[in-house]
Amino acid sequence: MKSFFLFFLLSGLLMAARPASEIELVKKRVLSERVEILIPKGFEVMSEQQMDFAYAKAQSRPSVMFTNNNLITLAFNYSDNEADQDMVGVYAGSFTKTYQKQFKNATWIGDGVKEINGRKVGFLEFMRPELGHEVYTLTFFTDVEGKLLIVTFNCSPQQKAEWEVVAKKIMGSLKANG
Repeated sequence: MKSFFLFFLLSGLLMAARPASEIELVKKRVLSERVEILIPKGFEVMSEQQMDFAYAKAQSRPSVMFTNNNLITLAFNYSDNEADQDMVGVYAGSFTKTYQKQFKNATWIGDGVKEINGRKVGFLEFMRPELGHEVYTLTFFTDVEGKLLIVTFNCSPQQKAEWEVVAKKIMGSLKANG
């Protein structure tokens, strides 16, 4: 019985810890065709009811969110804030200061601005405490048709080893209307 339990436990761990190279990404168009991005196969758009529950106490909620049974999320927030390519660096500096104040106990992995598919994209990457546990977060942003698009990827620290590379592939696939 003990060996069966150990076999079952190890089998489950091996299946859950598949390499990032095995996670299939599919091209999707979101936000009324404004954005093209890779999203993990099997991720579904979170329902309005799920969004209402998840963001009941939040000041704002994403425009659209993809999830795999709420364990990992990829949220798109198409804000009303004006933005253009020259403002991406300004937003990056401002967001870094704001997030560092908001998440004083966060462990910072990186931040800055990259060129992705010919566009400036700002990013913040960190581990932050939330409700008694940590969350891996990769937030990236750029301008889309004169407004600021903010995309946030979240997962647990136990999933970080598998999903960090995937999150960066998602960011690297971003194509947006100017």
